[in-house]
This record gives sequence, C-alpha cells and structure tokens, in this order.
Amino acid sequence: MSAISVQFKVKRICSCQFSSIQILNVMSSTSPPGTTPSTEANTAPSATAPATAPATAPATATKGLLLRRYIATDRDDAMKIVCEGYAQRRSLANKSIFYHPYFWVVLAPLLSVVYFQYDFWYDLGTVVLLCSGIVMALMSLVSRLTEPLQELARQVGRGTFLDTATYAFVAIYGDELIGVCSMQYVELAAKDAQDPLASSNIVLPSDVTAKGKTKKPVKKQYAMLTSWAVLKRYRNVGMGSDLLTYVLKVAAQDKAESVLVQTMSVEKRAQKTLKRSGFTEVVSMPLQGPLGSILKFETETWSIDPVKWEKEHEKLEE
Repeated sequence: MSAISVQFKVKRICSCQFSSIQILNVMSSTSPPGTTPSTEANTAPSATAPATAPATAPATATKGLLLRRYIATDRDDAMKIVCEGYAQRRSLANKSIFYHPYFWVVLAPLLSVVYFQYDFWYDLGTVVLLCSGIVMALMSLVSRLTEPLQELARQVGRGTFLDTATYAFVAIYGDELIGVCSMQYVELAAKDAQDPLASSNIVLPSDVTAKGKTKKPVKKQYAMLTSWAVLKRYRNVGMGSDLLTYVLKVAAQDKAESVLVQTMSVEKRAQKTLKRSGFTEVVSMPLQGPLGSILKFETETWSIDPVKWEKEHEKLEE
C-alpha cells in the first residue's frame, strides 16, 4: 500500500516471482446505485458487459470520490495505474536491498581494499573512479536481481484480468480516474493442503467438467483481490482504504467466506492499510530465486471475513 487464464498466468507469476495485489464492478456509469444484478456473479464478464453488482451499492467515505463499475473505455487509464503499482514494487525491492546487511557486507570490503591499496589524497582520482565503479557494478547486480518484477509489470499490462474479473471498479475524483480495484472468486485446489491459502493452491473456478457438462455455479466462498491501486499523487490520503472498504462491503453482500489479498514483504504501506482494516496474515511463502532464498523476500497472503467485518463496521458507525 500487491490469480488463472491470462489473468491467472499473471497471478501465478506473482506468486512465484513476488506477489500480487488489486477493485470491483458495480454501478454502471449511467445507472444509480441499487441496480438489481441480472447475471450470475461467477460468470466472467466481457469488456463491454462487466458483471453487475449486488443489489445495493455501498457508499464511499471520501467526499468527491465516485466509484463506478469498470467499462472498456477505462482500460488504458486503469491499466496504467495498475502497472505503475506493480513497477513500484521493483523500486521498493531495490531500496530494501540497498539497506540490506548483505549489500554492505559485500560493498564495505571492496571499498576497503581500494582505500588501503592507494594513497587516498595522492591517488584521489583513481580512488574515486574505482569506488564509483564498484558501487555502479553492485547497483547493476541489484537491478538484475529485481528484473523479474519489472517483467511482471509488463505482463500485467498485457493481461485481461480487469475485463474478466467477477467485479471491477474504478475511482473517479473530479474528471480523473485515480484508482482501480478488481475481485475474482477463486477455489482452493486442495482444501486439506498444509497451507490451503497459499498462492499455489488458489485456482480459478472451472465452468466445465472433464466430460463437457456444465458445473453448478461456483460458490462465492473465496474472493481474491487481483488489483488494488491508486494513482501515486493520491496515495496516503485514504483513497486506498475507501476502495478496500467498498470491496469488503460487496463481498459481504455476496456472503463470501473470506477476502484474500497478496502482498510482497516490502510493501509496508499496503500491509499497514490491511492491518488497519482488520486483515490478518495467514500464510507467507518465499519468492523463487535469490530474492527469496538469499534476501528472504516473501509473498504474504492476508485474509478477512467480510461478513464479520461488516457487522463490526456497522457497530462502529452507530
């Protein structure tokens, strides 16, 4: 404060390389809140016919903030915000590495060798040149380590998860699209798994059986936030919390058992917002590659019971 067909390929990469994170799909741009849904929520909507919302659209807290369902013409602006959020993870990862003890364990001895090898003042030019080269080489190495995060942002930009989400919403402030959030109902591949909410155990519901017979509508049990992002200059003013609150109210109306959010361990602001909203961390998994094995970066899954949250939220508002 980040899961599946084309969308879930992105989700899979999120779980392997770092994580994922995410808002919904109610009120049409021309229809007022309170429209009765006309399609099943588990049916993946097209770009021109997104899924409808629950019967009553929740209100938002921030004055002047309009939430409406995502439509195809929002795609460019919405994807720009989502990709910006994913790209920022790389910046956060780079910063975290620069402050990591291992970085200084490597840098300090190399600088020491240069310092004791040359007369500092007499060979000042050489010392500065060599030290600069060492720092640049290490920065280049850090950039290579976090390159998968940038590649993920590119793949997210080519994804269609906003068009196929169960719910997808955008936040409008004035005339500007400043936030987006999407939610997808998912299933657990193995409910008896050691970590059932681990990203590797979360799969998209299938509408067709192996014999080609249509399955019963998927139970709206687990809702995964597949995007949750706010334009950079509107962060830290409560916009993200409003989007999250809106999603939780929609999930509560659907009687969802749990809303899941995945973050990367370096996303401290997002985690702070989730904790403040009542989410609890249920499972964490190290990233694949040196980011996970050496630097201990993790993908963290957070969960909350939206029905229980709504009851507590109503008590606080009374």
